[in-house]
Order: sequence, then C-alpha cells, then structure tokens
Amino acid sequence: MSTIENPAKKPRTWSRTPPPDHTPSTREWVEIARRVLIEEGIVEVKIDRLARLAGVTRGGFYWRFKGREELLEELIEDWRTTNTKPLLRVLSEPGSLRERMQRLGDLYISETEFSSAYDHAVRAWASLSPPIAEIVHAVDEIRIDAIRHVFTEAGHSEDEALVRARITYFHQVGYYATGMTESQERRQALSAIYLRVLTGLG
Repeated sequence: MSTIENPAKKPRTWSRTPPPDHTPSTREWVEIARRVLIEEGIVEVKIDRLARLAGVTRGGFYWRFKGREELLEELIEDWRTTNTKPLLRVLSEPGSLRERMQRLGDLYISETEFSSAYDHAVRAWASLSPPIAEIVHAVDEIRIDAIRHVFTEAGHSEDEALVRARITYFHQVGYYATGMTESQERRQALSAIYLRVLTGLG
C-alpha cells in the first residue's frame, strides 16, 4: 500500500501540558506554512515569520512542534496527501477512458481539490533539498502509475500505456512549470483537443 493511501505518521515522543486556547492547531500551522511556501518559497518558511502571521510568539510554535524540521515533515505530508488523493480518486472511479481522463482534466482545471501552485512550490523546494526531491519523485511515480493503469484497462499495451501516461502527466507539470497563464474558460475550451491528442480518441 502506498504512503499516499496510508501515510505513516511518526508518533510524538514527548508530553506537554495542553497549550492555551488561542494557540494555533497543528493543522493551522501547516496551512500558514503552505501559504508562505506557495507565495514566497521554502526559505521563508521560518518560525519567526509563521509566528507573526499566526499572531503568536515563537513559544506558540513550540507548543505544537519540536522545531522547524518537524513542521516541514508535516508540510510535505500535507502536500503528498491533499494533492494526490483527489487525483487517485478521479482516476479509480469507473468509466470509459474518455470519462476518466476528462475527470482528470476537470480536476486540474478547476483547482478546487488540486493546487498546481502547491505542486510548483514543492518542486521548487525539491530543487534545494535532495530528500524532498526523492519524495516528489516517488509521488510522481504513483501518479503516473495511476494514469498508466487507466490506459491499460482501456486496452493499451503496457509500454504504450506507460508512454501515454507519462506524456499526459508531463504535459500538466510542464503547463504550470513554464508559467502558462490562461483563464479557466480558455483551458476548458481547449480541453477537448487536449483530450483527443493525449488519449488518441477521435
């Protein structure tokens, strides 16, 4: 079973008294860190910066985390889960090749469950951190394999399904990596053409 479907969480190994009511929850700290990562990059995900945004002192941060590294572990796990589970879900639901790939396209375009900005920010982080790069590579393989499975179920050979899956996935990664800026309306208007080209369906 993949870590996306069953993320392994490290148990906390220390005990403390409950934090004050106004101290942000672990979830809230991760959400603040995610926003800073997307808007400013990983180098700005600093304890002082996050505490100012949360409206608490550094001590408020240490109620929840031993240090910055523990927060970063939570942050990368958040990305692995929130930006991959929706993709796996829409691909695993029943339907024809066209229907399943259309759902994938809609997921990318709508930006309601999948955040291309989050993906892009994590890839920039990976360029500075080999351990994060390994995680990103593993997640890419899981996503590509899910797309490959759709093509094999549609009758394509293993090799052709893999190539089609890679092209489909690399197309989306390249879309936001190159800074393409199109409205949702424009992307939706082109989606039928992309679907035909990527799947080979008439």
